[in-house]
Amino acid sequence: MSDNYPVEKKDLSVAGTKGVMSAGAGAGLLVINALLGVPVLGWVLSAGLIGLGAIGIFGKTKTDKVSGTILGAAGIAGLATMFLPGISRGLLGAGGIGLFIYGLVNIGSFIAGVRKKS
Repeated sequence: MSDNYPVEKKDLSVAGTKGVMSAGAGAGLLVINALLGVPVLGWVLSAGLIGLGAIGIFGKTKTDKVSGTILGAAGIAGLATMFLPGISRGLLGAGGIGLFIYGLVNIGSFIAGVRKKS
């Protein structure tokens, strides 16, 4: 029944933006997770993520605060690989795969919406 209704432009842009950002963040998290195995580089990346997270937490918008919290948590999980390598790398990998799949689902809904609109 809802197939007959037109797709809103705002819904398309939201789905497209979420899809691209989530898929990119998931791929980035998987790359960072792979680089955490290199001792010094992993520590530097983790410290950088914590620093970027702190900047985001003190941002003005809600989006800045949420993304800052996520970046900080990823940095802390990266530093935790020194103490609990299996658990933290597993969590980072699962989070990266989850974000990537969420992004692909949103990109799929964006493409379906564009097809429905035309």
